Amino acid sequence: MPKSAVPGPASRRHRRPGPAELPDVVEGRIAELCRDLAVETKRMRQLQEQADELRGVIRHWAGHSEARSDGDKR
Repeated sequence: MPKSAVPGPASRRHRRPGPAELPDVVEGRIAELCRDLAVETKRMRQLQEQADELRGVIRHWAGHSEARSDGDKR
């Protein structure tokens, strides 16, 4: 008989926590969510920095381009 078909007690991962374990489970989940939020916050900061850099490059390019066209008109 295949191992998956052998009846047995539910695995720890799939069983529901008892009332005494519930606060620990909730605490663990909150800690996990806090870690996820920290990672996402760091990524958002990195994206903001990249956007700021790109904005600066575009402004520099646009200013440089305007200076050239102003020089051509004279």
